[in-house]
Amino acid sequence: MECGSFRNCSAPICPMVDNRAAWFPGDPVCVMQHPPEWVERHRRIARKVKPGVGVFTRRMLERDCRITKGMKGIDPERPLKDWPAMEEKWLEAHPEITPEEREEMISRLPKGKGFL
Repeated sequence: MECGSFRNCSAPICPMVDNRAAWFPGDPVCVMQHPPEWVERHRRIARKVKPGVGVFTRRMLERDCRITKGMKGIDPERPLKDWPAMEEKWLEAHPEITPEEREEMISRLPKGKGFL
């Protein structure tokens, strides 16, 4: 995997680096040209959610779940020691999309619209 923007990128979560960073809506998002699928989901989340709705960890961004305008991250005001439990609770509340659900979602898209 290569990224021409790696040296100058200011995105806090990067597919080139295995880190425990967090992303706040409104922060920069990876601009890699052929990114992993989770980066595409991250971009969709960035378009849907507003600043001030919590913080997202990489594990949360990697989750292939339904992305909605009302989606919220975890509370950044809580102590860091609480984040793993909050992250687990968030992951439980946002299950992976099944192949059947994906097909149903695709069937509801207007003709000519993008793929989920």
